[in-house]
Amino acid sequence: MTTNSKKIVLIGPMPPYRGGIARFSASLAKQLLDMGHEVKVISFRKQYPKLLYPGKSEKDLSQTISGVHTDFLLSPINFIDWNKTFRQIQNLQPDFVIFQWWNTFWAPATSWLIHKIKHAGISTKVLVHNAFPHEATWFDTKLTAWALREANSFVTMTAGEATRLRSVVSPQAEILTAPHPVYRQFPSSGLSKAQVREKLGLPDGCPIALFFGFVRPYKGLGVLLDAVGKLRQEQADLHLVVAGEFWRGEADYIKQIHDLDICDMVTIRANYIPDSEAGLYFEAADFFVAPYLEGTQSGSIKLAMGYGLPIIVTDTITDPMIQEYPHGRLIVPPGDAPALAKAIRKATLIQHEAIENESFAQQSWHNLISSLTISQNRNMT
Repeated sequence: MTTNSKKIVLIGPMPPYRGGIARFSASLAKQLLDMGHEVKVISFRKQYPKLLYPGKSEKDLSQTISGVHTDFLLSPINFIDWNKTFRQIQNLQPDFVIFQWWNTFWAPATSWLIHKIKHAGISTKVLVHNAFPHEATWFDTKLTAWALREANSFVTMTAGEATRLRSVVSPQAEILTAPHPVYRQFPSSGLSKAQVREKLGLPDGCPIALFFGFVRPYKGLGVLLDAVGKLRQEQADLHLVVAGEFWRGEADYIKQIHDLDICDMVTIRANYIPDSEAGLYFEAADFFVAPYLEGTQSGSIKLAMGYGLPIIVTDTITDPMIQEYPHGRLIVPPGDAPALAKAIRKATLIQHEAIENESFAQQSWHNLISSLTISQNRNMT
């Protein structure tokens, strides 16, 4: 370790758990290691009961992460696991702990661990993905306030999340904001765009729009399908790929596609896309569409930016990096199918080539890690 390096414990999901936060955790751990820090990850022995995770499986066993020391110890409702986690942190005596927060189901474990870590004299930063869950209730607000009541040092990734968090934490709490980093985690295929499209069974010779990730109501797929319907009426040349597992309502979306008579303009890949295949969809696409109805940030958008794809996003996403993005972005109001259709038509005219974003991505990680590691001596939770 160098004189500026730290011993860090990172708490959060890691592969083989699926989803954007697990991918984010793996990338964060690797970036911390690359910057010379000593990193230990404590991940989950169990994550959610089936009731709270309607996907087909929580894990993708094909995912592998090398070089990151991870112990799968923690579970949301097992006190024995909480105590094992705390004892390991206490034995390691890290310079600080990065505790990730995004779902109030983890409120009891989070409250207990933050209390124990604080009284053990170990500094903690709470990295907030979502102050409250998507589609939250008033009870989620109360749970967040209770779970984070003893924390006083936070990092959010949008100003909107900082405002939401400020409403429930101590007035004296420090809240820093650094945008969600850009990352390109999936392996490159080394194929041409035409070859990738052939491999995926997608049409060549027309613009391809990509919607990627778990399909949930707040992500606005229904509005996107309505926009494609309008483009059908205008005889636009376009193909939409929806790549991701549906948490619910798949039959309703399929019916909507039939009712709009756009079956030949839409390809649905309604399964979880493993990391070994996910990059192909970004390589095949000409632009990325995120028609979110709510939410302030998106890991899928940052993946698209990592591939240099032009992006169409709604103005619910309050991410300043989108304004700085050099490869084309169109911003539309949420829930507005005509505006979205107009933006898609514009995006089809953008001359796109896959662009490496190495320096852009590295700077974004540097900004986040600086916020996580700053002022640790004076910000004790």
